[in-house]
Amino acid sequence: MSKYFFFFLLVPFFCWSQDFSDEDYIYLKRHEHIKISLNDDKFDIVQNITEQGKFISSKNLYYANESIGYSSFSEIKDIEAFTYIPSTDKKIEVDYIETKQEFDNMVFYSDDEFKSFIFPAVAKGAETHLNYKRIIKEPRFLGGFNFAIHVPTKSAQLSVEFPKNVEIGYVEFNTESIKLDFKKEETATSNIYTWSASNTEGFEGEDDSEAAMYYLPHMLLYIKSYKINDKKVNVLNDLSDLYKWYVSLIDQVDTNELDNVYNITDEITKSLTSKKDKARAIFEWVQNNINYIAFGDGYGGFIPTGAASTYETRYGDCKAMSNLLYEMLNHVDIEAYRTWIGSRNKPYSYYKVPTTSVDDHMITTAIIENDTIFLDATDSYVPFGMPSAFIQNKEALMGIDKNNYKIIKVPAQNANKSITDITTHMRLENGTVKVSEKRTLKGYDKVEFVSDYIYKKDTKTEEEYLNTTLALGNNKTKYTNISKTNFDNKGIPLILEYDLDIDSYTRNIGDKIYINLNIDRSLSNSDVEIEGRKFSKKIDYQFEKHFTTHFQIPDGYKASYIPDEMSFEDSNYGFDIKYELKDNVITQTKSIYIKTLSVKTDDFENWNRFIKSLLKAYKKSIILEQI
Repeated sequence: MSKYFFFFLLVPFFCWSQDFSDEDYIYLKRHEHIKISLNDDKFDIVQNITEQGKFISSKNLYYANESIGYSSFSEIKDIEAFTYIPSTDKKIEVDYIETKQEFDNMVFYSDDEFKSFIFPAVAKGAETHLNYKRIIKEPRFLGGFNFAIHVPTKSAQLSVEFPKNVEIGYVEFNTESIKLDFKKEETATSNIYTWSASNTEGFEGEDDSEAAMYYLPHMLLYIKSYKINDKKVNVLNDLSDLYKWYVSLIDQVDTNELDNVYNITDEITKSLTSKKDKARAIFEWVQNNINYIAFGDGYGGFIPTGAASTYETRYGDCKAMSNLLYEMLNHVDIEAYRTWIGSRNKPYSYYKVPTTSVDDHMITTAIIENDTIFLDATDSYVPFGMPSAFIQNKEALMGIDKNNYKIIKVPAQNANKSITDITTHMRLENGTVKVSEKRTLKGYDKVEFVSDYIYKKDTKTEEEYLNTTLALGNNKTKYTNISKTNFDNKGIPLILEYDLDIDSYTRNIGDKIYINLNIDRSLSNSDVEIEGRKFSKKIDYQFEKHFTTHFQIPDGYKASYIPDEMSFEDSNYGFDIKYELKDNVITQTKSIYIKTLSVKTDDFENWNRFIKSLLKAYKKSIILEQI
């Protein structure tokens, strides 16, 4: 579900120094005043935005680039932009503003547009000034405000003026990290709320952290209700109001000419008896036959395309695909519901914020034999029965009927749902390590491999792709005899097989040969730089990896050293590596598991101990000695 929220910055951030003297650019002022007027039962909402920035140095002049976003739900007016040069008391106007539309590789369409321009004549000491109005056409999209962004701000202020017969709601997030002052004023007809923060620090991204809104001090605003003729009219007073609005949009879905949809549903389920098998067949048909194209065009970004149209055109966004699944599943008497949900980039709860800010996606929920199954066909490779990885642990708003809904939580998928089994046979031949390896991937491990292969392989050969993806052995590893089985079969683990020649991998010292059986060193670069780190480490999904490596000792040699068992055990992550010698074959068994979706800051030291211990184990080699 594509929506445009103008207050969002989609990049995670990190703290800077508070005196700001070492900065390249700061905001002297970021003020936003929202004026809400109510004429009969129609809202007029105007945002007045004022921004004043200053170049402390001339090192990063890219801050001269400015972009103002809007969509069909808003309108930009009265842009005033100029550069002020204090040393000469000169004001230089922006003389060209370009309107750009948002596209992304032909799989995304949005009516979001941008007014883009460059502040002229910027240099050290120059100030940028920007003033404009945004007309908000949909009162449910009041949005919010960031008190801190990617650069420091001397004065950040949000104010909202609204009639006394209007009630607004607001929720603060992460404001405990700043001093936020609140002031309430009254006029004869209006209330004015003002929130102010001074000297907020800038934020910069951290590797593998959660999305920005989990940490940025910000606020969401929404209109709860208004009174007209002594009658209270709810807008977004609570979750039931949000749901009623969503239902009003669903009521606009085209439900005509569904014969072809029903015919294909009957065709693909005619030989199946169980509801679960029918649901799987329908889900996989939509995955395989409907191309995902994200779409956000006015209310089209909220109203699903009719199932007949999606079937005929063979493309659709999340709403269209979920609606098609809804029609097909219910046609064969499978209990299915349209479901709104937010991705893991959204830190909000329906219970705390009953607004459209909570969700950005739509799926279908099926209830089969008391099992709740979350179906997201936008992920073309996720197996039936597993939700897409990016909605794990998220609240889902399941629409039961026009008046009833249910909030359910999508569970995180256990590590045993995403297992990779690796069986490796190694031998030495004329100084080269010869390897035959078989990988069996299931769950998210398979989803990640297949999706990366489809979208990232590009013009690379199979060998080039695997060399950069698996990174086995060393930079002289050569792949041959590559095969993939069950690549397109979502319900069965992917089997990946190949042979490797690894030159210059062993070390020869005197009559001894040192060889390391850890040609796969998963998680090697996963330690956390703790100093200065503010935010948790995000894990995409839980997983297990199980390795069995057989090394044939060459004739004329014996094993003079075999490493001892090494392990690290924690409830959330760990590993175990063992070696065994039998019939002149050394077998290494190695298991690694991650059973969490987030490593919190107070757990970083333990996480780093885990990675350090794993790296130490990876360095252990066996030693062969001539007989």
